[in-house]
Amino acid sequence: MAESPGQDVVVLAALGMEWRAIRHALSASGSPAQVARCGIGLRHWTPPPSPRPAFITCGLAGGLHSDLLPGTVVVAGSVAMEDGEPVACDPGWVAALVAGARACGHEPVVGPMLTARRLVVGAARGAWAGKGFVAAEMETALLIPTGAPLASLRVIIDAPAAEVSEHWVTPGRAAVDPRRWREAIWLAALAPRYARLAARCLAAGLASEAAQPGARSPEVP
Repeated sequence: MAESPGQDVVVLAALGMEWRAIRHALSASGSPAQVARCGIGLRHWTPPPSPRPAFITCGLAGGLHSDLLPGTVVVAGSVAMEDGEPVACDPGWVAALVAGARACGHEPVVGPMLTARRLVVGAARGAWAGKGFVAAEMETALLIPTGAPLASLRVIIDAPAAEVSEHWVTPGRAAVDPRRWREAIWLAALAPRYARLAARCLAAGLASEAAQPGARSPEVP
């Protein structure tokens, strides 16, 4: 039986920008959820010992389908590593995050999310889309070994028609590279806005009626 969203939860954000947006949104909504900055690929964070809370990742992601434009809200129905099998996200949390996105005026895309070891760009986007994935990030499926309930809400920041370089996996280095400055201007305009959108949808989800014991999940791929 899936855990219900009435239990403890830790929200994980890879980037400082995402972490700050989430903290602000949860504080404004009065949510007691914990927020941790985990770093890209969880490199700056270690899961707490058992019994573990539910883990929700929140922030930005890369779109894999050409019809998923920047600004699209995505809720993971399942997550998988590049060499692993998909694992279903907690259905109660999926329902809560979907409700939160709708409360913010966005109809989310619900589907399989890829956790990649590096940014997915170029032809790789189409290859993973062909395997059924809708978006790619770098954290959620790394949490599968914890055995904790998992969920993820992301906002698409780049897509096949408007993508960033894989060099942005290390933002500090990319920002000082003149070859990346055009992308930097674009990211500076959109990334904070989309991080705040993801945070608002998350906060609304945690406050929604769906985030109660007995909530049922929408149909997910």
